[in-house]
Amino acid sequence: MTVRDRPILTDIYSTVEEFVPEKDSVYVSGTSVEERSIHSPDWENAALGQGVQFVRINSQEISAIELEIGGASIRVALRSNTQLRALWDRFSNRAVYLDITGLSHHVWAPLVKAALHHIPEFRAVYIEPHDYRFRANPIEGEIFDLSERILGVLPIPGFASLMPTADDNVCFVPLVGFEGTRLSYILEQVQPPGGKILPVVGVPGFVPHYPFQTYHGNQLPFIQTQAWKNVHFAIANCPFSLFYVLDEISSKHPHDLLKIAPIGTKPHALGAVLYNIARPRQVEMIYDHPIRKATRTAGSSRLLVYHLSLFV
Repeated sequence: MTVRDRPILTDIYSTVEEFVPEKDSVYVSGTSVEERSIHSPDWENAALGQGVQFVRINSQEISAIELEIGGASIRVALRSNTQLRALWDRFSNRAVYLDITGLSHHVWAPLVKAALHHIPEFRAVYIEPHDYRFRANPIEGEIFDLSERILGVLPIPGFASLMPTADDNVCFVPLVGFEGTRLSYILEQVQPPGGKILPVVGVPGFVPHYPFQTYHGNQLPFIQTQAWKNVHFAIANCPFSLFYVLDEISSKHPHDLLKIAPIGTKPHALGAVLYNIARPRQVEMIYDHPIRKATRTAGSSRLLVYHLSLFV
């Protein structure tokens, strides 16, 4: 398939207010420390006028979530295929939107995986930040003030890999963002073979200068590992662009396991999840589970709707 043949599966809205979910659909979301994850009452009222049902994720624990559905609270274990299926079976005859903006990777990733098996019309929503917060006193690898700490390298529910693989048959593919310290930490934990570290940088970025700041933030690990020689590029807000880049990398390394670290943009992480679902025997996910800082971003920018069920 050539780029020209690839269908357009992303709807882009300049502002949140321009978007109204499909009539009689279901909109699943949760909030975080970032203001862009909270929709205004006016926007919600416009959606309610279209018969949209809102499902709130009120609690995001390591292994479970609590949702409010029609005034009732239910708890879903993120590692339970039975409970995830029961959740999505409630809405299998309706279009469903999952807003991943305010959800942690360990929450939205298993929800996406289960939904793609049970929801015929499934879409993900992501709201870009207007800007990121700079550190008052920048240090090497941390231009922006984004994370409090990291919990460590742990499996994402539903994406654990038990495949033994020789080091010589591994390609390490970090999807990098601004936080070079996170890349350095994961490199220390994973100890990937030299020469097979293939970073992916978001180009074009959410805004034109972000790729330069990504290079600046990751300068030290890029130079130490010589990974700067092997950088690949995928559109920062497009999971499908990332999917195709991973497919190209895999085609060049057909006998290697891709160890993918989604530590960059959330759309890139979504693309990695889609690729893992499509190629489970060729992919292992490596994630460090950061605790995000309050006010790490300011405002909201474009809203993107990804038609995942059409892509899969």
